[in-house]
Amino acid sequence: MILKIKVMNAIKLALFGIILSLAALAFSSCKKLAGLPLQENTTHVVSTIDPHIHKSALQFLMDRALGSVPDDTIFKRMYQAVLYSGIDTAEYSKAGRTFLFLHNDAVYRLASNKITTDCIFGHYLAGGKPATKWEDYSPGFVKNYLLSLMVDGEYSFENVGPDPVVKTTLMPAGTDTLNPKSKIVFTVVNDRNSRFTINGFPGSAFPAPNLTAPGLAARTAGILSTNGPVHVVDRVVFYQVQ
Repeated sequence: MILKIKVMNAIKLALFGIILSLAALAFSSCKKLAGLPLQENTTHVVSTIDPHIHKSALQFLMDRALGSVPDDTIFKRMYQAVLYSGIDTAEYSKAGRTFLFLHNDAVYRLASNKITTDCIFGHYLAGGKPATKWEDYSPGFVKNYLLSLMVDGEYSFENVGPDPVVKTTLMPAGTDTLNPKSKIVFTVVNDRNSRFTINGFPGSAFPAPNLTAPGLAARTAGILSTNGPVHVVDRVVFYQVQ
């Protein structure tokens, strides 16, 4: 009786193996399953967006200010500031620098038909009122503000992390009474978005409605020109402690 049971079990195992082999053969030769084509092996190419723009920061500024890229003048107001201030445009071609570029919204922005306080024209008043054009300020003021958006040295995601990186801008010391040493602070927020921020240091009075920490998050960060990284902001940049 025991021998009979063992023989039956052996037969069952053999039949089960045959069934599995036939099923595998059927699937390997079948092009469809339940009327649907089987997915064939394919090669997936993994790639990342190249941050290099293969042009100088100055050329990038002009291209996106003068419409060299069709329907794109996001730096138009910044370029107007460059021309009005008389700043040497060669400053934007010098190697080994970090640049903050002003999106049009960083200069002039409306909400409910009123100039907002988080753009340059609303933050820096002219005669006690919001400005409506660069000419409402002196050329010297505009030039110094543009210099406050440049730093010697290249700072981007490769060498900036959650700990504040404090650098000195090109704005002459003593120009800004709230920032007499002409400092600027770079950080990368330690979250899944890894946002590049400006002046997000402990004790900063910088408003940050879109961050869990102080500071201004760049609209687009880590653009690599041939002479240094460019970070685009769409709000006013300033330095102030609480």
